[in-house]
This record gives sequence, C-alpha cells and structure tokens, in this order.
Amino acid sequence: MAYPKTDAAGHTDMGRHPSESQLPDRKPTADHKMITGVVAVAVLLTGGRWASHMHVGPLYIGDLLLCAAFLHAASSRLLSGKRPDRIYGPGILVGLLLVVTAFRLLDVQGDVQTAARDAAPFAYAAIAYLSAGAYQRVDGHGRERTVRVIYGGLLLHLGWMVVATLAPEFVATLPEVGSTRVFEIRTDFDVAVLGLLTGLSILRMRRGRFWLHASVAIAALVTGLAQVNRAGLLSCAACVMVAVMFRASANGRLTPRAVFIGAITVLAVAVALPMSPAGQRLLALNERATSSSEIVEIAQGTKRAREIAWERVVTYTLNDPARASVGVGFGPDFLQQSNGDLPIGRGIGVRSPHNYLITTFARLGFVGLTLVVALLAGLLTISIRTVRRGPPDELTALCVLLVISLLIVALLGVILESPFGAAPFFWAAGILLAGERSRRARLRRNPEQNTLVSAPQEAIE
Repeated sequence: MAYPKTDAAGHTDMGRHPSESQLPDRKPTADHKMITGVVAVAVLLTGGRWASHMHVGPLYIGDLLLCAAFLHAASSRLLSGKRPDRIYGPGILVGLLLVVTAFRLLDVQGDVQTAARDAAPFAYAAIAYLSAGAYQRVDGHGRERTVRVIYGGLLLHLGWMVVATLAPEFVATLPEVGSTRVFEIRTDFDVAVLGLLTGLSILRMRRGRFWLHASVAIAALVTGLAQVNRAGLLSCAACVMVAVMFRASANGRLTPRAVFIGAITVLAVAVALPMSPAGQRLLALNERATSSSEIVEIAQGTKRAREIAWERVVTYTLNDPARASVGVGFGPDFLQQSNGDLPIGRGIGVRSPHNYLITTFARLGFVGLTLVVALLAGLLTISIRTVRRGPPDELTALCVLLVISLLIVALLGVILESPFGAAPFFWAAGILLAGERSRRARLRRNPEQNTLVSAPQEAIE
C-alpha cells in the first residue's frame, strides 16, 4: 500500500479523507524551513537519557538547543517585518498549566535550584507554543524535511541500541556523562523510541522501498523485544497497532492487503511475545504465568512496589486539604515525605513515583491534575479522530505515534518528568493541537465542506 510523500502544498496523494486533504489550507507564509525545535527533539530522541546529560558549561544540551529555538523563533518574527497572520496556539489548557506552574513557583521554600528542576517538566509545556506556531507557518517541504531529520535520528538511535544490546562490554568502556554513560540503555524510553521507529517505518513501506523500511521495522522491533521492560513493550505494540490502522484506513475503507498486513503483524507479535525477555515479564504479571519463577518474582515484586508507592503518595496528598487542592509545589520531596520511596528504593535519587499523573497530583493537586488529564484526553481524542479520518500527512502521523508511545511509558516510569521525554512529547502535542484547531477553523469558514465528511468514498472519487 502506498504511503506517498507530502507535496509542496502540504498535501499528500495518499487518498486522505476529504475532511483534511480537500479542505483549503491557507498558510500565512510559504516557509521552506523546518519546524522550530526539531533539532532539539531529534537529539533527545536519538540519545535519550545519556544525550540529555551532555552539557556545555552549566547548560545541558537539550535546554541549550531549546533556548536557541525560542530565540530564533522570536527574532524571526520580529525581523520579518510582516504583519502577523492568524496563528492558532495549542489551546487554553497548555496556557493554564503554565500559569499554575508559575503560580506554584512563586511560593518556593528551600533550594531554588531543586524547585526549578521539579518545575521544569511542567514548564516544558511551553514548547507546544513553539511547535504550534511553526507548524502553521512551515509549508509542505519544510514539514517533509522535519520528518527526515527525526527519522534520521531514530535510525541513529537504532544503531547504537543494537551495539549496546550485542556488546554491553564495549558500552562499559565508554565515557560517563553525568550519572549515566554514553550508549547506556534506559529501557522504558529507548524501547518506546524503537516502537516509534517501527510504526513510522511501517507507514513508509511503499512500492520500490518496501523491503528497506520493512527491514528497519523488523530490526527495531526485534531490538525492542530483546530488552526487559514491560512498559516499553506495550508502547511498541501500540505504535505497531496505530501504524497498521493508519494504513488500513487508506481511502476510508479496509483493503485485503491491509487486513493481511494486520493479521501478519498481530501473529508475529503474538508468537514473539512469549519468547522475549520483556514479553516474559509482561506475562509474569499473571500469577499463573508459565515464565520462570525468577522472572515472575521480579515482575510481580516491581508491580507491588510501584502500587505501594502510588498508594502512599496519593494518601499523603489527600491527607491535607491544601496539598489536595494545589499540591506540595516544587522543592519538597513528596516521595520521601510520604515514605513512597521505600518500596522503590530510598537513597538512589528518585523523586517521582513512576507515574506522571500521580506526580502531577502530588506537585499541583487536583487543579494541576484536572488540567493535565483534560490535555491528555484531548490529545488522545485528536489521535483517534486522525485514525478515523484516514492516513494524514507523515508529520501528523509521526506526532500521533510520538504522543502515544511516550504517554504509555510515562504512566509506568519517570519519562515526562525528564527533558528527554517531556520536550519531544510537548513538541508533538503542540503540532496536533494546533493542527486540530486550524482544521476546525477551516470547517467553520467553509461549512459546506462538512457534507464531505459523511459522504461515501465512492461519491468523492
């Protein structure tokens, strides 16, 4: 099944649903540049945790690249000399989350540096404004180049992951970077990134280059299955499922080839799952699992430790009305104060309970949790609508896969509390949110286009 590239007008020839592909897309400018922030996102996705620890003086490389992206975006708008056109932002929820974060920062007590580190994951939501505006100003060529840069980074990530998996002794000789080491695997995040590469490669399988991208997808999936991480495995499976659904929805209907690809994919995953270390840990969550007793004990022990930590943090937050409303803020170590770090491991520097929503509740209370849940629900709704409308352009598909893959591991690990996870997540979120808002605006300007949404595909063709 073909998955064509984006043309100069920002459209594709892939038979997209007319609700997107046939609506007029009036961009404020014809900008061939890439979407702002793509370099920072590509670097963080390529190296993950160890890349985020690289620094230039007191500034980490991710923060340095993001600061440069914000400065470039601001200077470009100021020096353009053009009257600003209507640009849709990521929406009010992102803005309110930043306001609540800033409000809690005003009440910092204790070490300011520690408080800033705790607040940084929520402040990264500002990246959504950066990508949202750039997405609407950049034309089809710029979006295509943006995808190529990220895809190249994903290929580099696969390369060093293969090296680290096959030659761990070699990785042990590499230089240290902060508290980690070059090429050191952070299984949950790195396996999620492999799932992202797998899904994007599935979408890129087309006539003439089918086996090239199929080989990349298989290599990424096999490397991911070799790691011992359940959340990463779930993320991989979700990316594969979404990619297959994108291809299956071409022209608004299932095709025999799409059904065949989907059946083969499900069968391959079902066969490979019990044989992989990550699959055995996932199956070991069932007490009657057939995995080895050691794997069962480790997997169920990790599950119990996290559940105890989550329960203690939630109870600690609810015990005080002020904490329940607006959280403990930034600076206090709520995980230690609630004794939630005891089952996870006290003294190893962990300040989050391996669940982004519980971290948000502890830091910002019901106010922050409500905003974050609403934001995540909106992103999932947009993703579902994108799948139902049919294959989108490649950049939108990439952002859907990126949001889904990182969200899954964020609910079972410390991902969105870290720059290598938060920055790419909110960058992709800004593109999806802005794209949906601009699409709705086009429909309001052209209400007659709504009739195309429910029209049979045969009538459109």
